[in-house]
Amino acid sequence: MTAKHAVLCAVVLLGACAIGKPMPNPTTYIIDPPAATELAVTTRRPETLRMGHVRIAATFAGNALVYRLNDVQYVSDPYNTFIAEPGAMLGNRIAEWLDRAGPFATVAQPDSARPAAFVLEATVTELYGDFRPGHHPEAVLTVQFALIDQTGTRAKVEHEYTIVRRVEVAQASPDALVRGYGTALAEILAQLAPELVSQNGSARASIESPR
Repeated sequence: MTAKHAVLCAVVLLGACAIGKPMPNPTTYIIDPPAATELAVTTRRPETLRMGHVRIAATFAGNALVYRLNDVQYVSDPYNTFIAEPGAMLGNRIAEWLDRAGPFATVAQPDSARPAAFVLEATVTELYGDFRPGHHPEAVLTVQFALIDQTGTRAKVEHEYTIVRRVEVAQASPDALVRGYGTALAEILAQLAPELVSQNGSARASIESPR
């Protein structure tokens, strides 16, 4: 049975079992990136960074996990979902990771009222499991970051980055997919964090994982 058929059958069977019975509770997940280690930098930047609210592209903005089945077909899985709205969850995780790793003195959560010299905005443009037949299953995560300098009279963009990660997962399953998201997020942040050390003005970069 192909990954596509396995995913579709699971959703259909769960739906059929619910006919005339109470709907089953979905299995819920969090994205949990491996813990960050201290960056190999001489000193941290002295400023405070606040994590902005993470925006998710409309295609992937719901709580349900999304699977890609072919070039044009994507399905959402109402029986396997994120425990919280994915943008809020990712904002919390990114702030926690960068607060431990650096390079800023402190990193505040998105809803914090703490004054911050810089704000890190993020937009997730891809968040899905690539379960196409003939492909090894992958967790796909793409994030656009913008570091906003708020120290002047007008806020300005200091850096912009787009970072893509495609992480192979053991199988086309919800558990494996969400673990893959955690790995992908950690790799993205490990790539981003050293770039934030620079204070050499506005820059743009697009960083993709090896295919």
